[in-house]
Amino acid sequence: MFDIALGVAKGIDYLHRGCDMQILHFDIKPHNILLYNNFTPKISDFGLAKLYPTDESMVSLTAARGTMGYMAPEMFYRNIGRVSYKSDVYSFGMLLMEMASKRRNLNPFGKI
Repeated sequence: MFDIALGVAKGIDYLHRGCDMQILHFDIKPHNILLYNNFTPKISDFGLAKLYPTDESMVSLTAARGTMGYMAPEMFYRNIGRVSYKSDVYSFGMLLMEMASKRRNLNPFGKI
């Protein structure tokens, strides 16, 4: 599990700092992590992703993006303001919590 978590972290780092354009995924969750035969993780499903110049640290969105339970609070509270790569880091943290506890973090019947 450690190698999988480290591989996902390296993938997110590459999206944020390794490309010419910053790629914000906005939907990091277990369903979007593919494992190859040797358990090498790959990030998939870039349907909600957006490209931004690397010199812009904060970006504005017109609508919330992502999956409940993995979205950062600034994604659905519009009065907080703009979002950054930190929303992907928050989603990765939720993914790590789910991996460590071996159970889903989302309770659809619980209060938000």
